[in-house]
Amino acid sequence: MQSIRQVGICGIGQMGAAAAVCFKRAGYEVLLWARNPKKLDLVEQTLHTLETWMDLNVGPVTDSGGTIRRLQNLKTLDENADLVMDCIAEDMGQKTELFRRFPHCKARGAIFITTTSGLSITEMGRLSGCGHLLAGTHFWNPPHLMPLVEVVRGEDTPDGVIEQVCQLVKSLGKIPVKVQRDVPGFIGNRLLHALWRESINLVERGIATPEDVDLVARLTFGLRLPVIGPLENMDLVGLDLIERIHQYLLADLADNHGPSEYLTKSTSEGRLGMKSGKGFYDWQSRNPEEVVQKRDIQIVHQLSFLDQLETNLAEGKASDTNLSGPSA
Repeated sequence: MQSIRQVGICGIGQMGAAAAVCFKRAGYEVLLWARNPKKLDLVEQTLHTLETWMDLNVGPVTDSGGTIRRLQNLKTLDENADLVMDCIAEDMGQKTELFRRFPHCKARGAIFITTTSGLSITEMGRLSGCGHLLAGTHFWNPPHLMPLVEVVRGEDTPDGVIEQVCQLVKSLGKIPVKVQRDVPGFIGNRLLHALWRESINLVERGIATPEDVDLVARLTFGLRLPVIGPLENMDLVGLDLIERIHQYLLADLADNHGPSEYLTKSTSEGRLGMKSGKGFYDWQSRNPEEVVQKRDIQIVHQLSFLDQLETNLAEGKASDTNLSGPSA
């Protein structure tokens, strides 16, 4: 495997721009490509805004040596990139067509990664002819802040590619988690969509309002999740108790294998969420930018807390933990 110095990023939406900033701050030479030259010109302000925000809220990076070079010609990227990162639309046809356009990268064994949140890595690799060089890298939104990346193995992805991609993720200051089987949604989105399905069902059945469903999630198990994951929590509660609860609870949970009638009706009526002005919430009376800003600041604070907690535990400074007994 060749060393990775020049990273070609295809796509300049939220994911592509944030990824470019992450790689630059880690010292890489970024070749940033987009089809639309006007959008490529405008992305300069987005990059500047992201870097300024990171400098102010996370901390500046000094002497990283990283650069971002904007390109309209995909051939330049094909001839120079040691790694190709797909950040274009979540569409199998578009992604495979893109990867077919890198014969020089394939010939010299450059690594290919895709930021898909759930498409099959195996199918993408076989349709594009780069399965032996391809791994999934599911960066979570907002990608410049979220610390974890799911590294997904396709059926044709060799161990060497997985290990090199994991090292690449670590070089960005992020934590790689290996997804050893290529399943739809990988790990995180399977968990998230199960939660979303039940949340929709609670609203659909008139059990609670959207506001109260969100409040329960935020101020109960949501507070524990950064420190105690669901399986660890089950061990603390006791698997025998979990098993007894499942005997009566699971039968009443949502188990639809497609979009709920409530969700389909909402979309058919044009209630698409923030982008249309109304979804579960009325976004005409809410400021989305303030919501996102609160989210991002909270992520920074939470990461700082977790970092300090790990330091204290390593130094033996953490206060004794009082376990008050099992709680689901």
